[in-house]
Amino acid sequence: MPRPREILEDEIRRATPRSLAQWKRGQASMPGGVIKGAYWMTPHPLYVERAEECYLWDLDGRRYVDFTNHHTAMVLGHSPPSVIQALNDAIGHGLGFGAPSTLEADIAEEIVKRFPSIQKIRFTGSGTESSLHAARMARAFTGRPKVAKFEGAYHGSHDVLEVSVAPPPENAGPADSPTPVASWPGMARTAEEDLVILPYGQRESVELILREHEREVAAVFFDGKPGIYDLDPDFAAFLRRITRELGMVLIMDEVVSFRAGYGGYQEMVGVQPDLTLFAKIMGGGLPGGVIGGSSQLMDLLDNSAGPTLNQSGTFSGNHLTLAAGLATLRALTPEVYAHLDELRERLVSGLRGAFRKAGLPAQVRGVGSIVSFDLAERPVMDYRSSLDTDRETVDLIRMELLLRGYLIAAGLGLSLCSPMKTDHVDGLVDAIAEALAAG
Repeated sequence: MPRPREILEDEIRRATPRSLAQWKRGQASMPGGVIKGAYWMTPHPLYVERAEECYLWDLDGRRYVDFTNHHTAMVLGHSPPSVIQALNDAIGHGLGFGAPSTLEADIAEEIVKRFPSIQKIRFTGSGTESSLHAARMARAFTGRPKVAKFEGAYHGSHDVLEVSVAPPPENAGPADSPTPVASWPGMARTAEEDLVILPYGQRESVELILREHEREVAAVFFDGKPGIYDLDPDFAAFLRRITRELGMVLIMDEVVSFRAGYGGYQEMVGVQPDLTLFAKIMGGGLPGGVIGGSSQLMDLLDNSAGPTLNQSGTFSGNHLTLAAGLATLRALTPEVYAHLDELRERLVSGLRGAFRKAGLPAQVRGVGSIVSFDLAERPVMDYRSSLDTDRETVDLIRMELLLRGYLIAAGLGLSLCSPMKTDHVDGLVDAIAEALAAG
């Protein structure tokens, strides 16, 4: 087992004094001393000075193999040459125009070519904006007032969907018929009223709930969480059938699951949603989101002939993001995905062996370039089953790895990137084995 928390936290503080000092400096001018909530980690945030390929260097000069990939966004690693060159070329023409450029059609055609379900696209400022506009589009298209999502899924930081992301079990209702629970104080009262919560993987329950709300639900938001949950791939096909039958828009969130393969999770499961949401990878490391889908739905945003649904934003589709996103898509070839698949299989096998040797019950799974592990006796199939895992020990493993030069984060799994080699994967496995034997 890893060493006790107080020993690890003290050792991290002593190993990263400049990060500790920088965090203390920030406490006077930022809530919690950080610029955004996701940067907080115990015992204090790690401040990065530079990044290259699959490595990060902190303020103290310590190097880490990065298995977080900027919240899974950097699938080509940090500072990939083709993306940097595309950005340099774009910057040479200006930072922002307030008018379209030819890059719009270039990246739109690249996305349409890659996804059979998508005929047209729009860029937004983020994945959050994409999901917000998609919900509005579905309600306008169907004339129905509500949307549905799965318990434990996150689709952005807004009241329409940030419900039952990680609800306290005592408030969440039955597992087969979850109760909507607002994620934060201050959310609109209508947030819980206008959202229907579905249980992952439970076909009969999902069908009963959707049929009960047939005249109310405009859309079902679905993130298959490949590599995170142990979900039957056929569940997506079931969801496609029932939403089509009930006249509901199926919206697939591929913000992370695009890592499943060349055509994303939808290609892997053989399902064509009505709308697809992207962000992270699509921005090539810069802020940006995408909505893509059928012309019938996407043309709701066509204001060329008069007022329609509004989707815009000063930085939506800015030419720097388009340049980085296009360069990233063109670099994400089938060969790159094959390389990531090989690394994933090696990592999954290595982790299973390490936990087995340590005598710890562990659930290890991986899809595409995402691998995750939980300390549990049974498969982690949904949010409820994730509550039965040993999260404290996993966090101690994270801190042990930090001291050994490996960066991981909870929630989004272990992210692989194309510059990684087998040595990086084997090194992580060895470091986890050492962490498990440290105590």
